[in-house]
Amino acid sequence: MADQGQVSFNDHDSAVVATVENADMAPDVIDALMTRVRELSDADRRALLVVDVAKVKFVDSVALGSLVVLLRRVKETQGRLALTGLAGHSKKVLQVTGLDKVFELFDDVSSALEDFGRPV
Repeated sequence: MADQGQVSFNDHDSAVVATVENADMAPDVIDALMTRVRELSDADRRALLVVDVAKVKFVDSVALGSLVVLLRRVKETQGRLALTGLAGHSKKVLQVTGLDKVFELFDDVSSALEDFGRPV
């Protein structure tokens, strides 16, 4: 397990699970996620990224924009990005903005990994 600030990373086969420890999607959280995607890309690996946001209570417009950029970067590697554990304000913000139709959303990490075809 690697830890970059407020995000911990665990490898599951070729997928990476990032657990956000912050109550909000702060810039350092997004930076850590972007860095991990860049590392995967530099290693010629397809980014299969599961981001567990169960502890996140607040998402602002800057974080939403950053998540969209992250999604674009992941797709550039022919990868996939899943968000898990959305609830409360965070879930409502994605629904109101229509981004719940753009991101792959799962109730939990296990469901996302299973959908990615990776061992849990």
